[in-house]
Amino acid sequence: MRRLICSFLSISLSACANDVITGPRADRALPGAASSGQSSAPIIVQYPGEHPGPPYYALLARGFAPTDNSWAGIVFVRSPSCIPVGFNLLDEFDPPTAWGCELTVEGEAWWHDLSTPPPFQLREQGLGAVPIYFVRWSELQAAIADDVLTSGELQQLPSLLIGHASFLDHVVHNTNQPTNHGHETLVSRGLLEDGRSFEFRYNEKFLPETGVHVFPNVKIEFK
Repeated sequence: MRRLICSFLSISLSACANDVITGPRADRALPGAASSGQSSAPIIVQYPGEHPGPPYYALLARGFAPTDNSWAGIVFVRSPSCIPVGFNLLDEFDPPTAWGCELTVEGEAWWHDLSTPPPFQLREQGLGAVPIYFVRWSELQAAIADDVLTSGELQQLPSLLIGHASFLDHVVHNTNQPTNHGHETLVSRGLLEDGRSFEFRYNEKFLPETGVHVFPNVKIEFK
């Protein structure tokens, strides 16, 4: 499990629909609050109001890209136009540079103890026009074969469809919750730039005993 230094919030991400990915768990992180402590009630911190939010640009990481085996969907939680030209999106984290980019979501993280990351739950919602890039899974696989994917490379993929989600809801339950497995859901819908509507949703389960992420359901639909 990767961790960043300091008190960062971490959430798991995942990769392949109707399939599994083996390898290290990908932790997403947020800067923690200034003080720490324990409480019987949840400690809830909000972003962007109480801290600058996640130090990454997209729900994408090395080995983690939600797909229905035909298309892949990449949600940008920060403005894609702000991503540094040479940054490898597969590296995921880019503090402090990412914190300078505008968030496309707002959310809250629920803690048992601020001094002991990760939070047990994270909830975030879109701010009205969340960018989502859809590309053919086969093209994305070819693009990341060299272990590098920049925003420029992604934008040059022939199948690229760009959408903006008018609705997005993302909930993560981490493995330090009372249940046995971490799990995650994302639901979004909106319009593609070509005028069609889209729906993108997925369910994910993390199996800590094996380090495997399972995506039982991924839906990517254009109308």
